[in-house]
Amino acid sequence: MPERIQASSPAHSPATLIVPEAGSRPTEPDGNLRARAIQGGERCTASSFVKARAQLAASLSGANVEALRNEIGLAEQRAAQWSTATGPSAGSVNCDDIFDDVLASLYVKQQRFQTEDSHCKPVEEDKTSAIAHVRNTARERSSVGHYLERYPLDLARKAAWHIRGLTDSPFVSMVEDASQLAVSRDPWAKRIANNARTLHTYTVPRATIWTPEGIIGSIALGMNVDDEDNIDMDTNHIVALSRTPTQETEVLFRGGNLGEYRTACEPNPYAAGPSSKSRAQRLATGDSN
Repeated sequence: MPERIQASSPAHSPATLIVPEAGSRPTEPDGNLRARAIQGGERCTASSFVKARAQLAASLSGANVEALRNEIGLAEQRAAQWSTATGPSAGSVNCDDIFDDVLASLYVKQQRFQTEDSHCKPVEEDKTSAIAHVRNTARERSSVGHYLERYPLDLARKAAWHIRGLTDSPFVSMVEDASQLAVSRDPWAKRIANNARTLHTYTVPRATIWTPEGIIGSIALGMNVDDEDNIDMDTNHIVALSRTPTQETEVLFRGGNLGEYRTACEPNPYAAGPSSKSRAQRLATGDSN
């Protein structure tokens, strides 16, 4: 017969099991007792609780779309348990509305041309997740730097170089509207759009995105006119990024786990092929089809 755990076991022991005396009522958890003491009008609604959990999943955990929906479902179950213990809370929970609201406010949908599914990792720091980078940057910004400077200066410079074509960096490029790259005035961007095999869509937490505006602002705030080694380069970065066509909406993702946020993949609709030949090219080769 298994040995019964004595009530005198240390309270902090993981194996502790408090067995009520025969005929006595089970001890109610302290959390439920505190919740009962809150007046009904002062209680957080179930919907507010579920939405707050979803927002934390997006901003602190970097949840992908599937994980976000799962978190909302778990939070709804927890709220239902509390309602049973403390009495009904105000309002019902519409999980679909909460999901749509958090997705619209804390996530962005971006596209990327790729030849292979695995072509979504940066050259540098490919083992570190995006949300880990966000946390580390937040800690750095809380202790040093200008309060308006969104990104550390050295990383802002790397980001600027990436947008300008030096992609051996910890970043991956994406665009809001891939169709704009197919007609871009930038021959490098247009070549990518015409030659990639597939077009991928990623839905990522907004906090993981580096924008050209944020990069320009960070360089402008961090640059020093007395820094002869970098002042010209910083100025060139600002000018170059300011000239990027706004319709191309290029942004950067810093992290090695972009693949976790993939929500769609399709054959590249802008790929160059026989059907893309100009009429002059077809006539020159004797092909009138």
